Amino acid sequence: MTYAACFLLGAAPAGADAKASRTTSGRGCWRSLALIFFIIAARSGLFAQTLQRLSFSGFEWYVRQTTEPEGPMNNLFGGTGTSVDVLPDGALRLSITYREGDWYAAEVWTTKSLGYGTYTFRIRTPLAQLHPDLIFGAFTYSRALGYFHREIDIEFSAWGKKVSDLRGQYVIQPFDKQGNMHSFPAKPYAGPSSQQFTWLPDRIEFASWLGYGEKPPAGDPRLIDAWTFNDAKSIPKPSAAIHMNLYLFDGRPPGKKDGLQLVIIDGFEFKAAPK
Repeated sequence: MTYAACFLLGAAPAGADAKASRTTSGRGCWRSLALIFFIIAARSGLFAQTLQRLSFSGFEWYVRQTTEPEGPMNNLFGGTGTSVDVLPDGALRLSITYREGDWYAAEVWTTKSLGYGTYTFRIRTPLAQLHPDLIFGAFTYSRALGYFHREIDIEFSAWGKKVSDLRGQYVIQPFDKQGNMHSFPAKPYAGPSSQQFTWLPDRIEFASWLGYGEKPPAGDPRLIDAWTFNDAKSIPKPSAAIHMNLYLFDGRPPGKKDGLQLVIIDGFEFKAAPK
């Protein structure tokens, strides 16, 4: 920071004594700047607590933790031990929890971007039994604003409606652009399932099937749905981490409806695309 900048902040003296007082006023300037920086940093979260981390399925993950409601849909996010846990068998549990008057959602994301390749999520929880006021998502996301955060989604929810409205959907953001979303009934997901997308420069291939084996061929009763997005101009380029979250529709407490308020993920697998 230059002396001129200090002058602009009002810390430098004016008039004929300015040159002689430069050293003394400079110290005051730096103290003023330090105070200003501290206030800005505190308000912007630069001095927030260190991000929690965990190991799951051979990858390192950050755990989201907030003290104020944030997007999506104005949710509070609890950290490890509140809404995110690694179980004794190594599975990852995301939960909606109630603590001291507040409801907490859950989210984790990889500490690095993985790039083009096949992403597979092994979900123990029967997604057809998810509470209709909850949303489960497995998706890519970049903090950079451009290209709609380079977001590719697999989501399951009834979006606050009836249990019978529970659906799965594959999305390339922006979701409201024609052809960027494909949805399907979640009813067949009565047991563990695999959710997968293969991200390539010219297409994104989605698939969902029952069980944890390899992707079944077309026509196999285990294959619940599959969809290919091939608008190459709309396919984001890699720079995004992989996220999984479980949150409340509009941040509201879950209604008095039947449904699970947790999702257990047995595994996450990534296979890089050939270069």
